[in-house]
Amino acid sequence: VLRASAEDLAARKERLETEYSALRLAMEALEGANTALQNRFSPALGRRAAEIFSRLTDNRYAGVVLDRSFRLSAEPVGDPVFRDAALLSAGALDQLYLAVRLAVCRLCLPEKPPIVLDDALANFDDSRCAAALQFLKEAAGNRQILLFTCHSREGEFFAGDREVFVQRLTDAGEEV
Repeated sequence: VLRASAEDLAARKERLETEYSALRLAMEALEGANTALQNRFSPALGRRAAEIFSRLTDNRYAGVVLDRSFRLSAEPVGDPVFRDAALLSAGALDQLYLAVRLAVCRLCLPEKPPIVLDDALANFDDSRCAAALQFLKEAAGNRQILLFTCHSREGEFFAGDREVFVQRLTDAGEEV
């Protein structure tokens, strides 16, 4: 009985060691693929996000870095020290997040499907909102952008602009 039990345990140990080896190899392959992806994708994402962030902030920031743990940092113009995203003002942080989301869309969506933004500018002050709306209008030249908001300022910004379609779902507080 003891020999049979020992043989069963030895066989089970061998199966588990084989499974462990396979899992270890798979993890190493995934880590290698992740490193290659980060080395290829992160710099491109940082460059594109920096271009957008610079435009959104009236050229107050020159660079954006996304590190291996996906933490964001931004480089103010004239200051080579990158600032961790947590140290930015709330408005600048929202602009940075919008820039990164738009950069990801540009790099990861090959067929240029529509971009849907829901209250993405809700916490922007008026000047930040205007800069973002101008950028989004230009970006909509080669892809459809749908911006949903509960504010009226976005519609007012585009009042009279024949290139932008504004659809209001409410009128003076009454649902239509």
